[in-house]
Amino acid sequence: MVKIVILGAGSIGCWVGGHLIAGGGQVTLIGRARYAAQIAEQGLTLTHFERPPVACQAVDFQESAQALVGADIIGLCVKSQDTDLAAQQIKTYAPQARVISFQNGIRNSETLRAVLPENNIIPAIVPFNVTPTQPGRFHCGTAGELVIEAHPDIAPLISALEKSGQGVRQSKNILGDQWAKMIVNLNNGLNTLTGRPLRAGLVQRDYRRALALCVEEALHVAKANGVEVGQFNGRPPTALMKILRLPDFAYRIVMQLIVKIDAKARSSMLDDLEAGRESEIAYLQGEIVDRAAKAGLSAPHNAAILSAVMDTFEAKHSPQLSGTEILSLLKN
Repeated sequence: MVKIVILGAGSIGCWVGGHLIAGGGQVTLIGRARYAAQIAEQGLTLTHFERPPVACQAVDFQESAQALVGADIIGLCVKSQDTDLAAQQIKTYAPQARVISFQNGIRNSETLRAVLPENNIIPAIVPFNVTPTQPGRFHCGTAGELVIEAHPDIAPLISALEKSGQGVRQSKNILGDQWAKMIVNLNNGLNTLTGRPLRAGLVQRDYRRALALCVEEALHVAKANGVEVGQFNGRPPTALMKILRLPDFAYRIVMQLIVKIDAKARSSMLDDLEAGRESEIAYLQGEIVDRAAKAGLSAPHNAAILSAVMDTFEAKHSPQLSGTEILSLLKN
């Protein structure tokens, strides 16, 4: 039987790993001691705002990277800033394993390929938010299916996900789709500045106008870098921009029909802030600013959010800005 290991079993790692277990996969999770203790005592339960819960009682949860030994497929779910370390751990314990990068941003596959066999690295996209709600329980509050670069050696993983009810599709334009996801994830920085659930920000028109400015700027940067931006949850970011600029009454209708987000959903960046962890903003707004500079452009809107979020993590608490205050940051 194919051995699947999830390296970095936090919220996303537990979500992916739990569905693989529920789908009949032979799965080991590797993560922090607090999650190991919680899951040993409470089991692992995954809840979704549209689907029935998934419960896993027998979970092989380890704390050491030595548990990578013998892995055929590794689902990498560590934060982007930890990719270098993860690559070295994989090289030490499972150098021939196929590595699926379920991580934010567009840089991680390049980092992994610098250390591991190039053909073993498989980029992927997680389009939804997952938040811990109680010990051993993780909640998904937004819609979407996993996206993985088409590869012949990951059929057992695809099969287990589908059996568990977790949607997944294989992409032939994964870099373009990763750009689309990164552009949509620019919302994470804005959400961190509000300090509230995603929906609370998105129902404010000035918040949406600020996000639309960041998205529009990022699309210009992608074009200047020769990138054909793909789709996120079946739609290009250009469609998102149009939706964001709708008046409030129209946006509320669209939110109910298309932009499916429940009241509990938050960004992982806000979770990181409140948990005292490092920010991934360098791989989102920071990536847009860097790629703009390489193309001889500037990205002032994304630079403003980058600076504000860096200040927020320095202060260790959200400034709880309104949408109007965030838009003012961009205009100034």
